[in-house]
Amino acid sequence: MGLPSGYYQDAIPVVTDWAGVVSFKPGAYLTPTSVAELKAILTYVQNCKPEKSVRFLGGLHSCSDILESEIVIDTSRLPITFTVTKVPGGGVEVVASAFMHVHDFLARAARHDLSLTSLGGTDAQTLAGLISTNTAGATAKNSIYDTVEWVEYLTVPAGGGALEAVRVEKAAPRFKAVICSLGVIGCLTLVGFKLVPQRYYKGSFEIRKLADVLDDVCKTSTSHEFWRIEWIPNKKVGLFWSANPILRQADGDYRSDKDEDKLRWLQKVNQKIWRNGPFSNWSLGLIYDVLVALYKRKTASGPMRYIIPCDRRAVLHVAMAEWSFDPADLERAMNACRTYFKKYKWPNMPVEIECTPTDDYMMSAWNWPGLATPYIMKFNFQYLTDFLDDGEKRAMVAHLRGLWEHLVAERIPFKAHWGKIHFWSRDTVVRSHDQAAFRSYAHAMFSNPALLALGIP
Repeated sequence: MGLPSGYYQDAIPVVTDWAGVVSFKPGAYLTPTSVAELKAILTYVQNCKPEKSVRFLGGLHSCSDILESEIVIDTSRLPITFTVTKVPGGGVEVVASAFMHVHDFLARAARHDLSLTSLGGTDAQTLAGLISTNTAGATAKNSIYDTVEWVEYLTVPAGGGALEAVRVEKAAPRFKAVICSLGVIGCLTLVGFKLVPQRYYKGSFEIRKLADVLDDVCKTSTSHEFWRIEWIPNKKVGLFWSANPILRQADGDYRSDKDEDKLRWLQKVNQKIWRNGPFSNWSLGLIYDVLVALYKRKTASGPMRYIIPCDRRAVLHVAMAEWSFDPADLERAMNACRTYFKKYKWPNMPVEIECTPTDDYMMSAWNWPGLATPYIMKFNFQYLTDFLDDGEKRAMVAHLRGLWEHLVAERIPFKAHWGKIHFWSRDTVVRSHDQAAFRSYAHAMFSNPALLALGIP
């Protein structure tokens, strides 16, 4: 007797990002336990399933459809490499597995009194995830990739043939395709660094007027090495976070954020009673008024690995779109947001506004040649998803699509971070990125339907 139809259906894992926006069942979910096993899997797909695509899971921090694939490889059981070697002339080289989570990487580096120069708001991603989507920190001064010297990955040669390991040095032209590779160049396996000595910072949270922070972004960036302001829905104030370097001291850390716990509980109550979904309403506005009125300045001091990823212990799970703008268009972009949100509601969470350095990586959202400043303005549109059903999540995506279209209609140039929610079309990708050059380093085996529809590769 044969098995009933769909007998193994419940055994297929569901892959979901941490905000619960992307959810899919791959045809195959594989968990290699060695690099040799990883190579065997990729060789099998290359030779026997060339019509299938392969994607690699990192920290599941992305809420974008670039995550989805027919074949998924979970890298969490692969052995970790972390070596520190002295180099001639002084200094050290650090070699780390690309599938290592950033929190683990920074902890290991700290044992040797070493660090990166920058980081984003969390440290849950893998190094490969950071590199493949070009995650950026909230600073006009430092890139996360300042200390990256080379990246090694497994790929299929351009002319075909056996799977090979390719090491790309920072000075090589191909390096511009490796950072923000979107996973389509192959499986990142090793990263080489020249890390800097441990850096220490004092971080603070306080309520500030938007105008005080954003009217002179250059002044704010001169005064604070890292900063961002969370634009509270329909308010003229925001929660301002900043961090500045200090002398070495004992390791310190942020205390548990009780205000965020309160906001989560109040959001849950508000959603249950008024069902505001992904949007702000009058009652949520009152909640923010009370929280702003009662907020007390918070500070903490410690090593970069604790102070800069200031969201790493956040209790709120948010879906996000990260879109970059020319600083010269900051006021226009904010006014366009005000107009759209006034008509179609504000998100239920603040919009983060921050700087990040420009770069020259081919597919990067921060690649803005010809700007008058060495940085762009980044808007992080956030929606709390903890209490949303599937219909409300669809409404959230539709809300963001409407904002995208509104900004286009207002002729305000912007680019979108690939790892978050975006609405790229094939034409806009061609106009906004060096796609033709990038395609020569990419391979369809490592793409997915969403990327292939955009002409990648």
